Amino acid sequence: SMAENDVLYVLTTPEFFTEGPCGRVGHAIGFMAGVVASGKGLTLLSGPGAEDFMDEPETVSFRLIRRGLSWWPRLLLSAMREVSRHRVVVVRWRPVLPFLLLPLLLLNRRFWFEVNSLTGLDSANPLARVLVRLSVWLTTRFFNVITVSEASMDRIRGLSKPCRTTHVMPNGFQPRWLAEFEPRSVPDVAPSLVYFGRKQPYYDWEMLYNSARQLIDEGVIAGVALFGFEEPSPHSSIKAHGEFDPGSLVRDLSAIPNPILIVHSSGSDMARATSPVKLFEYAALALPVVASCSMRRQASRLPAFRFYGAGCEQQFSSAVRDIASDYPLALQQAEESRRIALDHYTWHAVVRAWLSDAL
Repeated sequence: SMAENDVLYVLTTPEFFTEGPCGRVGHAIGFMAGVVASGKGLTLLSGPGAEDFMDEPETVSFRLIRRGLSWWPRLLLSAMREVSRHRVVVVRWRPVLPFLLLPLLLLNRRFWFEVNSLTGLDSANPLARVLVRLSVWLTTRFFNVITVSEASMDRIRGLSKPCRTTHVMPNGFQPRWLAEFEPRSVPDVAPSLVYFGRKQPYYDWEMLYNSARQLIDEGVIAGVALFGFEEPSPHSSIKAHGEFDPGSLVRDLSAIPNPILIVHSSGSDMARATSPVKLFEYAALALPVVASCSMRRQASRLPAFRFYGAGCEQQFSSAVRDIASDYPLALQQAEESRRIALDHYTWHAVVRAWLSDAL
């Protein structure tokens, strides 16, 4: 029957969920949670392991396919059965898929590819590059397209003009633990810079450490706290605290007087095309943020963000000084960022915005 379910979500990498928590898993789980929170029925067609990451697996119908030699035939048969029973189909893009799935458009026209990165476009193999371009052309010609950022949509448009609907759906975030954090301003104490997340290569670590040393020496900041990785300290007041979980992070943040969060991404294309959940997690903490201008498009609606020219120590330092000179005022502005993040950038909100296009 048509009414069986609203959204069919298809992930065609057999080991998608079995290599532990990572960006792609967080994205898929968030998207599914957003569909369910919007009151829509969801079926997941994928390899095993998704339920291990879900808070409420019973809210989703699973069509899980065992890994093995007959993976593709079993997946395609299952997809053919399910596609006509759902109002909308979303498939995480891989170059081979538009060729394989084109016939399924006869069963359901509301078919979206979620293109998170154009794998293979820069391949050393010229044949692979041609096939990827052909695949992107098929994708834009016949299917609707979701991407995570404006920059990645621009990249697709640069290859081939989309003929059907496109939608930019940034990575959402789960607000649970963030919204409980109570920021506080401690008078007459120098603020500290705080970063949490992986030690990403497209961040300007050298620039950060140089600026921080100088700001510490001048007494503008008390130090830098890094959560999410360990490394030897480049300065006695710059400390990497290793792994964290949401609970421990809220405790540690509460113990740091006057935190200023930092997003020191470089000016690279890679940095500009990302959709860092960090921006919205930072905003939801209601703390002031200093961010590189390569994040400007993604964070344009958030008033707590002070932007500086990517890689420029001088601009970075002056943004930090600016906040340090009136921390209570910066906190007030950050309160508005929290409201915007919770209203527009949670998984529920970003998926709801897409559903109003899709259904």
